Amino acid sequence: MDDKTPASLDASGAAAAPSTKGPMRIGELASASGVPVDTVRYYERIGLLPTPARRGGGYRKYEPDDVYRLQAIRGAKALGLTLEAIRTLLVMALPSARPAPVRACAKALQQELADRCAALQSLAVAVDTCRRGPPPTLAACPILATLHAYACAHETSGSVLLDT
Repeated sequence: MDDKTPASLDASGAAAAPSTKGPMRIGELASASGVPVDTVRYYERIGLLPTPARRGGGYRKYEPDDVYRLQAIRGAKALGLTLEAIRTLLVMALPSARPAPVRACAKALQQELADRCAALQSLAVAVDTCRRGPPPTLAACPILATLHAYACAHETSGSVLLDT
């Protein structure tokens, strides 16, 4: 793991809850989570990160769970999820989440992920084809043909969950 992701791994290889102890200021949270201070403030403004309690003197007081949440958000962004999808997943993770909406959202995300995986596999095949030599024309390029087909298939449907 790089130095921007300090969470340890549990026995299954998943990130374990953060080991940071006690309340932190915003700079400490940013450093521990690998997220810039401005991004922390932005995530608070849009509701991805709960508004923290304030210490005497007005400083924000963050808890170790905030590090874990920010690292999860960072991971979701790295996978291409939109902020709206991340918001939905964070709500799904709450103990108070209602089962039916959670299942519906999970099913939609699962389908979008399967579609994206299939498109990426097609792109990998196209890249491998191009490694053997350049196409005779731009229109014959398998990489561009794959990307074009994916864009056309998603031009009207658009993803709510994934950056597309």
